[in-house]
Amino acid sequence: MRLFTELKRRNVFRVGIAYIVGAWLFSQVADLALDVIGAPDIVLRSLVVLLSLGFIPAVIFSWAFEMTPEGVKRESEVDRSQSITGQTGKKLNLVTILMVISAVTFVVFERYLPENMRSGPQADSQQVRLEPASAPEEAPVPARLPASEKSIAVLPFANRSNQDDDLFFTDGIHDDLLTQLAKIHDLTVISRTSVMEYRDTRKNLKEIGAELNVGTILEGGIQKVGNRVRINAQLIEVATDKHLWAETFDRELTAENIFDIQSEISRKIVDAIAVELTPEEERQLAEVPTQNLAAYEAYLRAREIIYTSNYSRSQEAAAQPWLEKAIALDPEYAEAHAELADILGQAYWRGINTSEAFLAKYRNTIDRALELNPNSSSALRASANYYYRVENDYRKSLVLLKQALENAPGDVDLHGDIGLSQRRLGRWQESIASLRQTLELDPSNRYYLSLMVETMLAAGDWQDILDNTEPLEDADPDELDIQIDRALAQFYLTGDFEPLERVFEKMNLTDSTNYITTSTRVHWLQRDVDATIVVLNNPIWTQDSIDYVFQTNRDYALANAYRLRGETEKAELHFERVIATRDEVMNSALQVQVYSGMSIAQSLARLGRFDEALELAAQLVSDTPPEKDAMLWGWLFSSQAMIKGLAGDPEAAIDDLVIALETPTAFRITVWDLYYDPNWDFMRDNLRFVELATPPTVIRTTTF
Repeated sequence: MRLFTELKRRNVFRVGIAYIVGAWLFSQVADLALDVIGAPDIVLRSLVVLLSLGFIPAVIFSWAFEMTPEGVKRESEVDRSQSITGQTGKKLNLVTILMVISAVTFVVFERYLPENMRSGPQADSQQVRLEPASAPEEAPVPARLPASEKSIAVLPFANRSNQDDDLFFTDGIHDDLLTQLAKIHDLTVISRTSVMEYRDTRKNLKEIGAELNVGTILEGGIQKVGNRVRINAQLIEVATDKHLWAETFDRELTAENIFDIQSEISRKIVDAIAVELTPEEERQLAEVPTQNLAAYEAYLRAREIIYTSNYSRSQEAAAQPWLEKAIALDPEYAEAHAELADILGQAYWRGINTSEAFLAKYRNTIDRALELNPNSSSALRASANYYYRVENDYRKSLVLLKQALENAPGDVDLHGDIGLSQRRLGRWQESIASLRQTLELDPSNRYYLSLMVETMLAAGDWQDILDNTEPLEDADPDELDIQIDRALAQFYLTGDFEPLERVFEKMNLTDSTNYITTSTRVHWLQRDVDATIVVLNNPIWTQDSIDYVFQTNRDYALANAYRLRGETEKAELHFERVIATRDEVMNSALQVQVYSGMSIAQSLARLGRFDEALELAAQLVSDTPPEKDAMLWGWLFSSQAMIKGLAGDPEAAIDDLVIALETPTAFRITVWDLYYDPNWDFMRDNLRFVELATPPTVIRTTTF
């Protein structure tokens, strides 16, 4: 008891309590400050260690020394009758009480401070408004939002590890959270492409909310240090800038913990905006795709490559080894199997690899994904794409896609794939409506906007394209494909090349196949043979990822260019090169058979092998009726028409051209194509052809 009494007299207990309160308060202020500047987590941890180590010296100091009117003296040197430890104790009590009040004020301040007072514009850097780790877990939820406000944009998470190599991890978790939220029927979720544009924006939340037409916005940050991960997230109501919910998750870095955090964030969001989850949605949110962290990180690496901006086909080849690594690490990772199946399907569809062994690998990958998770929207989509690409059974594909959509109603890619299947079935307006839906979910997605415009182009909705797309002067310089299709719509309506020429001058030109093929077409229709040959010799044609469709079309176009320039031997050499691909082409995917097959048939006709050409063309037309693939039907007739004309049957050729001009189809031909195209010069002495190939605004003549 004497020791206890002496500890009290010397204020050891008071100093210890004051030190603990002060150290806690200091660590919380430091935590917030370090979050703001984006300091690595190790800085805060080091500070906490130093504060902990300081406790023992502080207690020892209070035992061995004493405050006196003359300053600090050793306790043994102070006369007990002159000791002022009682007064010092009262001062320590006051200091401790003030620090406790400060601590309470700090917590209340952090919990209830309005969001618009916490920081400036959202992205002076990558900083996000975050709650400290030890703040109360949840802010009070205000009155529930009306149904019209059940929409959300999840802004790109800040990579707070200060290591660029960890960005794939941050973006991967962000993307997975979007995937989770897209499974909820009663919630509209803006998709990845549109939200990623706000990574470094200086726009405030109200501006972002208005542009994306959402009621709520989620912000967050991720920090990965060693075997720990820290995820901060907060939900803001756009209309009021109110803080609906905020939380910090600091856990051991495991795959299971990552998925648990994603599920918990999803549940907090739906609770905050009064969305009721169905039992199936609850089950899906609880799923853990993989327990293997290395497999998950390999999967995220692949997704990072696939979603890199300025898409090129080489990205799929680069992503494939990462997916194969993920599967090797966790053979039961269904999502990795489904993603790999999509890459394999693209390779088959483009004719890059159509061998039986490759097709078996593709099919087995899909089967494994479905076996592991029959309800996975990704696995169902992979199966649908198999029927689309291999079986050309677009009805079956559509059934599977709609089944997948039941599990993930906000998945923008499912809506896009539905639109693609619908147009193959000739359901043009339904296809356009489905592609419009993708733009509601992902307003900035140029890919789906381009697909919609492309579909409108095939359907003949040319004026609608002009009315519903931005003119060249206001367009994003990177929207090359959209502006090419817009200019083509103008050409189809007026025969004017100038809009296409202005697109090629103004836009950021890349070696995309759309640019290469369209610029080739323009030079050819303008009878600029030299420019045509220059474009066709662009190095893009030598890339391994370029498929048979483009390679054979390129050789066929070069053959015609040399033919028009009078270089007969070069022309015949290229016609023969096209014909030499016949066996491989006719064992490829349907679109390769049709497009490259018709180039082969036309090459045969140009070399005078008419019977072979007519037989092959007739086979392609009969094997691909409109009910099988409406996208190919009209184009097949325009190609067959040329073969019939070259073979000496102009009337049958013109009959086919009438069908081609009236039929919605990919690579649609118009009266302006017939009017300008040098390949039709051999028909220009036929009065019926001249009548068909002369636009209403042009004075008719029998010679070009």
